[in-house]
Amino acid sequence: MIKEKIDSSVKIWLWTGFIMILVQVLIGGVTRLTGSGLSITKWDIITGTIPPLGVSEWIEAFDAYKATPQYQKINEGMSLYEFKFIYFWEYFHRLWARLMGFVFILPLIYFLIRKMIPGWLKTRLLIVFLLAGLVASFGWIMVASGLVERPWVSAYKLSFHLTLAVVLLAYLFITILNSYKINTVKNSRLFRFSVLLSIGIFLQIFLGGMVSGMKAALLYPTFPDMKGNFVPDVLYHSSYWSVDNLIHYEKSPFFPSLVHFLHRIWAYVLVILSSSFIYRLRNVQLPRYLSYSQIMLIIVLIIQIILGILTVINSQGTVPVGLGVMHQICGILFFVTSLIFSFGFRKG
Repeated sequence: MIKEKIDSSVKIWLWTGFIMILVQVLIGGVTRLTGSGLSITKWDIITGTIPPLGVSEWIEAFDAYKATPQYQKINEGMSLYEFKFIYFWEYFHRLWARLMGFVFILPLIYFLIRKMIPGWLKTRLLIVFLLAGLVASFGWIMVASGLVERPWVSAYKLSFHLTLAVVLLAYLFITILNSYKINTVKNSRLFRFSVLLSIGIFLQIFLGGMVSGMKAALLYPTFPDMKGNFVPDVLYHSSYWSVDNLIHYEKSPFFPSLVHFLHRIWAYVLVILSSSFIYRLRNVQLPRYLSYSQIMLIIVLIIQIILGILTVINSQGTVPVGLGVMHQICGILFFVTSLIFSFGFRKG
């Protein structure tokens, strides 16, 4: 329950930040699926704002990339033109992050001077900034994991980077909802169910990040079966169930197959959970915003199922960038929509 009225300009600023974070996740998805994340080998917060401008600067950046495992093991022989393409996406990803910093900080200073930020919002904004810093720092840790031995970033670190970004997005979204005077429905059973659904979707986003990081979709580009089986054959071999295969997942198809299988199974679980939740809403008198959210939940769920299937069956040799990114963003919108119910049915 908010105590002070929030100025509309502050709300617009918060919504702008939310949209920019969502766009950053989208850009990050493109960066990941195009293999662009390791193209910039340095993390220069200030000087990195300006990209290579002349031929000599481009050659210097390209030479730095040539020293990475990714170039030596995967992209050897890449042309300068091809390098510029992957450089663009990583540069755009970092530039957008810097732009978000300005969009958050400069208006915040103005709002603080004008005393337009109430105490409860100051606390939440501090947490938003700390989360943003954590996401950015972990982003570099993720990139650094692919500059030493592996020719790609660690799927584990990539997934944690993604889920941290989703946590940031979710926290800001709940903060935005708290800035409005929204009537809530005190229903403990639906509150618990909505929280369970949100947790389930969040876990699926993590699994999706693992599938993407391991390019596990390439192993089974079929649906509803996984190359003729419900459970991949490799999972039946006890010799593959070892800690080494979990850590060095690229050495065998075992762990990517397991993650892909879990991602599919959990998708079925979420369809059942979502359908059950929507069914339970039928006899509840919902405020208008929850009624609209119910429709949104159904629409996003259907679209997400379609995008998931299309992404899998089109992962023939390479993951389709457009479908893969839309699948990820739709999944995040599915999660955000579920949070509206957790907010609307919350206690007290």
